[in-house]
Amino acid sequence: MKKRNLVVTVLALGLGLLTLTRPVAANELTFGVETNLPDNQLTKNVNYFDLKLDPGQQQTISVTITNSTNKEVKLKPEVNAATTNLNRVVEYTKTKTKADASRRYSLADYVRPEQRTVTVPAQQKKQLNLKVTMPRSQMNGVIAGGLRLQDQNATKQTAESSKGTTVQNQYAYIIGIVLHQNTKTVTPQMKLGKVAASQVNYRNVINTTLRNVTATYINQLTVKAKIYRQGSQKISYRQTNKGMQMAPNSQFAFPVRLNGQPLKAGKYTLDLVATSKDHKWHFKRNFTIAGQQATKLNKRDVTIKPDYTWLYTLIGAVVLILLIGVLWFFNRRKLKAKEAENAALRAALDKKKH
Repeated sequence: MKKRNLVVTVLALGLGLLTLTRPVAANELTFGVETNLPDNQLTKNVNYFDLKLDPGQQQTISVTITNSTNKEVKLKPEVNAATTNLNRVVEYTKTKTKADASRRYSLADYVRPEQRTVTVPAQQKKQLNLKVTMPRSQMNGVIAGGLRLQDQNATKQTAESSKGTTVQNQYAYIIGIVLHQNTKTVTPQMKLGKVAASQVNYRNVINTTLRNVTATYINQLTVKAKIYRQGSQKISYRQTNKGMQMAPNSQFAFPVRLNGQPLKAGKYTLDLVATSKDHKWHFKRNFTIAGQQATKLNKRDVTIKPDYTWLYTLIGAVVLILLIGVLWFFNRRKLKAKEAENAALRAALDKKKH
């Protein structure tokens, strides 16, 4: 059974907005969430937390959950660090994406829900408290992530009622949480990680890992990548993507798609330019695609049409050999017939002489 998670995100941050996967009618959601913004909230009139705390400071913040249905709502609060997913979009849910090595602090370690589960009776409200503890060390930039809330009862009921179907809708709220120790501007820095041939959804790509090694968002990101054979000026592969965003201290694989072209073994050079507002990064990296690796990936790529050139060449060679053999056979036969005729003629002449 396939599952599709639809997330209602109330996170703007002035940095980038996560939106609904598809429009959601009011009666499809079993609860609503409102943030109770404290006095140390930096950005006013929003529905996410943007808090400034001193090193080591502790604070309790809260959200109010409203159940407007006639059934009990049971929630399991979950706090997650901000990451950048495979679609180059900032994500605030639990993910298998590895944190970048530059990340010192994960929001999940410094923001803890005080209740493991929250049960909201029908037509009532309930407050969920979260304990915030700012790291003791001095830091610039932000620690970012989100509080995820999902109705466990609705999920269970949907699963039970949708047996035999292929799509299961699940709805969740994500409330953004951003922690600062100061409001100093942090200049973003990007680094290039591993460059290697790989596949995405059984399609050949050359993955270039981009790393945001600073505790700040990188917004309006554009990446232009070109790949050349070493020593050549001819572009073998290229890829351009715009409007991307990176979470603080995160990384993602930027795939240069081959669009049905087979990988060819050899030595290559990556030339990549990334820009974000007034910031620009230029990377060059040599790398190698091994013959065995190219063959293996090409066999698995569902967009590459089978190459029967070798078969056609073999058939042509066999036909040519057969044709040569047939011509040789008939020429040889004709030559033997001619020799026999000449021998008979000589024998007849010799008989006349005697």
